[in-house]
Amino acid sequence: TIWYLYRDNLLPRHTKFVGYARTKQTISEVKEKCKKYMKVRPGEEEKLKEFWEANEYFAGSYDKRIDYEMLNQLISKFEKGPVANRIFYLAVPPTVFEDVTVNIRNACVSIKGFTRVIIEKPFGRDDESSDKLSGHLAGLFKEEQIYRIDHYLGKEMVQNLMTIRFANQIFSPSWNRENIASVLISFKEPFGTEGRGGYFDDFGIIR
Repeated sequence: TIWYLYRDNLLPRHTKFVGYARTKQTISEVKEKCKKYMKVRPGEEEKLKEFWEANEYFAGSYDKRIDYEMLNQLISKFEKGPVANRIFYLAVPPTVFEDVTVNIRNACVSIKGFTRVIIEKPFGRDDESSDKLSGHLAGLFKEEQIYRIDHYLGKEMVQNLMTIRFANQIFSPSWNRENIASVLISFKEPFGTEGRGGYFDDFGIIR
């Protein structure tokens, strides 16, 4: 997705992408793993080369501040201009949201621009954990710095439910709370949990 945005010139020109995870790997290994997903069209080879030159990778833990301080040093190396904004996209297990956001707040906020934090689903596992996470984030960032996203709600079938209901006379009179007890949406995908079974036991679409 980031490659498509870069390819279509939909990102600021001097955007730098820094991957951070626990896995010990090089940017070359990341590049190799991504190849089959990137759908590079003929004539885009030079653009792809530019894209990878804009990528870095750093391996660190979720809970050690020193790793985030080193991450901050790496990011700072690329912030040459008078303004440098940072967006942190957290595609991490909900159990480490608190550790990660505390360390970002303490060691990685931008000093030359804005800092934004994107929380990728799920936002807690029930009302209590969701409220707790909201309270935690409120103590670290202003509300306008936080963006919550559930990419399953971006699936076309989910987006089209309202259109299907109101654009079809057969459904409009009957699709309401008097006639429907529950809604079940199933997504069939050609792969399994791929090592993330423990995560799905407590969070996400299977639960």
